[in-house]
Amino acid sequence: MNRQKLVLFLLLLALAASVGYSFLRSPRQQEVATLKNRPGMAASVSRSKKAPAQKRVVDSSSVHLAQLDQELTSFSGFRRNIFSPIFKGEAPPALKLPPPPPPVKLPPPPPPMPVAQPVPPPPPPPTQEQVDEAEMGKFVFLGYLKKNGDKTVFLSKNNEIILAKKGSKLGSRFQVTDLTEEALTIKSLTTDQQMVIPLVENRSLARRTK
Repeated sequence: MNRQKLVLFLLLLALAASVGYSFLRSPRQQEVATLKNRPGMAASVSRSKKAPAQKRVVDSSSVHLAQLDQELTSFSGFRRNIFSPIFKGEAPPALKLPPPPPPVKLPPPPPPMPVAQPVPPPPPPPTQEQVDEAEMGKFVFLGYLKKNGDKTVFLSKNNEIILAKKGSKLGSRFQVTDLTEEALTIKSLTTDQQMVIPLVENRSLARRTK
């Protein structure tokens, strides 16, 4: 409520001020005590000299806000860069290089040459022991006979039956030195090496070194 009263008071005060101002500014009728021009006399016209028009002084320090609000129009004419040199040398024309030649197709490389495999060295000649073993492998044990204290073995070689006893020879290269029911001991006449051969029926003689 106090605010409304204050606003109402201010409005009344403004109204009173406006009425007083209009009263003071209204023209009033003035009375002249004596007439300057009497009847029958020529009226003298007094021309009031007009005061020279005062020149409007523009304060350069004041800023016109209205001019600041105006949008600046862009200049669409020719613009020149004042910092550019006056005389410009013409750029030399770019040299047109000839197109590069097409790539040359190289022939395919030749196939790799076959590498010759090294020839393996020939195997060494067999030793005398190997020769004796191979020779004994040609004999096949057929059976064993013991009669009156004599022991005899039956061997076959190339479809030929051979009877061997202790002290007998098998060909020109071997001699029987011992004989049992389980093994046969043979000595090589070439190397004097003795071989113990197990007796397995219908099997070739396999060497055992003694």
